This record gives sequence, C-alpha cells and structure tokens, in this order.
Amino acid sequence: MPMQMAELHYTTPPSYDVDALAARAQELLDSGIETLQPDSESGSFLLAHKNHSIPDLANPAGVITPQTAILASDKVTDPSAYAASIQQSWACNDAAARIESSKSAIMITEMMASDLAPKERVRLFHGVLQAFVEITQPNAIAFMHSQQIASPIAYLESCSKDPIQRLGALNVRFFSISNSQSNDMVMDTRGLEEIGLHDLQVHFHDLDPNDVSQLLFNTALYVFENGNVIDSGQTVAGTIPDSQWGCQFEDALVEPKRSILDLNPGAPYAAGVR
Repeated sequence: MPMQMAELHYTTPPSYDVDALAARAQELLDSGIETLQPDSESGSFLLAHKNHSIPDLANPAGVITPQTAILASDKVTDPSAYAASIQQSWACNDAAARIESSKSAIMITEMMASDLAPKERVRLFHGVLQAFVEITQPNAIAFMHSQQIASPIAYLESCSKDPIQRLGALNVRFFSISNSQSNDMVMDTRGLEEIGLHDLQVHFHDLDPNDVSQLLFNTALYVFENGNVIDSGQTVAGTIPDSQWGCQFEDALVEPKRSILDLNPGAPYAAGVR
C-alpha cells in the first residue's frame, strides 16, 4: 500500500534521545504521542498518535491507532539508488553531492494511517519528520513518496507553511521525450496517491513548462483540500486565458504504474493519443 516515506541521510551515524524526539513531536502535533517498542541497540521505535485512534471495522470493540515508524539501518547509502530523485529535485541544486557524501540513513514512515483524512496524514507525518530534522540535523532528506531530495535547512524553512506545501510533501516532475519529429513533454505530480488521492499528469508541447508546473501544483492543492472531486469528463482552467482542459483517468505515462488524472490541453498543445 502506498504511504508517505522519507529517509534522513547522515555523514556519520546519528545518536539521539528517543524521549526528546517524542517530546518535540508531541509539542508540534499535540497528538497524544506514546513511544512503542524502542530498540536501544538499533535506534528504531514507533510513535503512536493516541488522539487519532479510529474504529477497527474488523473488530467493533477495538480501535486502530495510527503510528509513525522510525527505522534505523546500518546499510551504507548507495548514491546510484537516488539518481531518479536527484533529477527531479528542483529545489535542491546540490542534491547529488548531499547524497554522495552521506554514509547512513534512518527511515521515517507512516503505519496504519490509511483511514485518516489526507490532511491529518500529512500533518502527522511532517510533524514527526520536523522533530527529527531539528534534533538530528541530517545531511539530506530523500522523500521516497514524492521522489525528491531536500536540504534539511530548506526543509525547516518550509515548515512555516501548511504541511502539504512543505518541501517533500508534493512534487511536480518533468520529462522531455523530444525526438526528430516532436518536442513532447510530460509533467506529473507525485505525493497524492500515497495519501489516498489522485495524482495528475499533462502530456503536451509548445507550452511553457513553468506555467504547466504551476497549474499542476495548484490543481493538486485543490484536490488535497477538496478530495477526489475531479472526474473524467470535467474540465479545469488551463494555462492559456479562458482555456479549459479536459480531464480523463488514464494509465500513468511514467513510472510508477498507477491510474492518474490526465489534463488535456487540447489542440494544438496536446501530445500523444487519448
């Protein structure tokens, strides 16, 4: 099941106080945090958000408590595994250098959170992540669900914004598929499917990619705020004044494989066959 996931990369293995991390996360979130299964040897543990427990449909007498897992590892960072993310990290010019200089990582991921509203999922995940970045001062953050690398300083600066607008929550990717006959481009979003919403894509030519990127980001924010309310056959305002782009669910043109909401700019800007 897709979920939010980030790796914190370090030049030297970090040491940290689990209680201090849990206390800072609780200060940021007020989510009734309880520390579970701390492993003093590996450094792994779980943070349960007790204030957000939801009914367990499989057990009427029980509840499910969403958690954030902190998973330590002795695996050495392999820079080649992050090549695709580095290419899509528009806000981190030194992404490659940060990953190449890193030697170890800690993974932070959500657990049993799929039944929470997207806003709460993003808020809880980024609250714990912020606490970890503040206290352990990593060298780089690799967001696996949105496919981008961020510098810790830039990430903390973005924490003044709503969680969905922080670095790593949502990414707009760009791919050029030019050849001798065309100058086609594909842009899509990453980060919505992992919280139960639909990612978006545009397959086009002869439009300014910066304008398309802004349209995708703004539409993604609309979906985040309102849910999966855009359906096949509906339209959204395009990048050209007074234009309307048709919407249709299609298979994603770029990995990962998923059903994605395609925004069609229409003639003469649409590329491919729909």
